[in-house]
Amino acid sequence: MSAGALLLGFLNVCLYCAIIILVAFVIVWVLSTVFGITLDANVMKWGKIVVALLCIIAIAAWLLSLLGGGVSVAPHFLSGR
Repeated sequence: MSAGALLLGFLNVCLYCAIIILVAFVIVWVLSTVFGITLDANVMKWGKIVVALLCIIAIAAWLLSLLGGGVSVAPHFLSGR
């Protein structure tokens, strides 16, 4: 496997994690700014845990695809479709 493919795969995983974090941030921002709803501390804690787990799953899937153990489950943003 070439270094370019490794770098592109790593950047794809970084982009996927950034999109997950951005969507979570926008949801919290819209709820607090537009609707005036403040989230409970427990809801915020569990939301952070879910976002972290999604990022860990994306990283683990990328690492497994490097080892040939499976296909990446992350969406392919850079595919030519």
